[in-house]
Amino acid sequence: MGKKILGMMALALMLSVWASFVYVFEDNSDGLLGGPQESTAWCGTPPSSSAPALGRDQLTLRITNNMHGEFMLTGTVVVSERTFNRYDLSRNELRLRLEPLQWSHGITPTFLEQVKIQKLSRNLLAHNKSAYAELEPRPISVQGRARNFPFDTYRYGYKPVLYYLKGNDRIDLNFKHITTSMEMSNTFTPIQQYNRAGYINEKYSQAREDDYKPYTANECAFSIERKSSFKVIVLLLLLVIGLPLMHVFYRDEPGIDFLATLVSVGAIRIVMVGPLNDFQLYKIDFLFMAVILLVGTVSLIKAMREKSRRELALKSGSSW
Repeated sequence: MGKKILGMMALALMLSVWASFVYVFEDNSDGLLGGPQESTAWCGTPPSSSAPALGRDQLTLRITNNMHGEFMLTGTVVVSERTFNRYDLSRNELRLRLEPLQWSHGITPTFLEQVKIQKLSRNLLAHNKSAYAELEPRPISVQGRARNFPFDTYRYGYKPVLYYLKGNDRIDLNFKHITTSMEMSNTFTPIQQYNRAGYINEKYSQAREDDYKPYTANECAFSIERKSSFKVIVLLLLLVIGLPLMHVFYRDEPGIDFLATLVSVGAIRIVMVGPLNDFQLYKIDFLFMAVILLVGTVSLIKAMREKSRRELALKSGSSW
């Protein structure tokens, strides 16, 4: 009975491995997981590369991340000649703050992210004489828990405001053209949220009528989640780890399978999550540890039984 159950488990494992492989192969498109546009999104003014040529006020924010869920912000700002002269931005330093949107009921965010803007440069020979500057790249904080990998989800919502300081007063500039471009890792897909109810999306809270009001043109909110095809890749790699685990039950001396498990777990952990940082453990790490302990325990028990059989054979005088 035990051999039949073990055989059925081995068959199910092999079928699952091949089914996962076929799914990932069919979902792959020119080296990208899913469709070519699944990792990008935008909100605000439609993206355009003609803002400097038009000479109008334009703020463009570009948010990127990597496979490990670390987010970065870059971008550019174009200031029209009229705005540049009106606010005397040759002497007043242009600044940018990101006001976070409410991400949970009962919590009012107060921390503002300050983004450094490099010195504005003007091309006086150009027709529109607008000014241009880039934002200094910086990491940004998002709402989410990386330890839930590969089911980690993130939320990022904010309202960008350009301003300058005049004495102790803060003068806000009203930019009508603000674009946010989300260019995520191949493993993530961004989803724009249009109101507070969709952005907060808490299971055990009741949305109010105000939560369904759409965000303003300058407010931008996204939820970011892993692509389903990436989750299948993680499943496929976990199933591959299961292959030496099944070999343990079929070999009389499965020591080599324990070493194979250690190597495969270490390699997959580094590729998927990265090297261990200050012993910050993810939930998937406990699955890795369970597999190693199981393979090690079964290997040791089999080794002990094999040794006992050899000792009995020597005592009885039979050849082994």
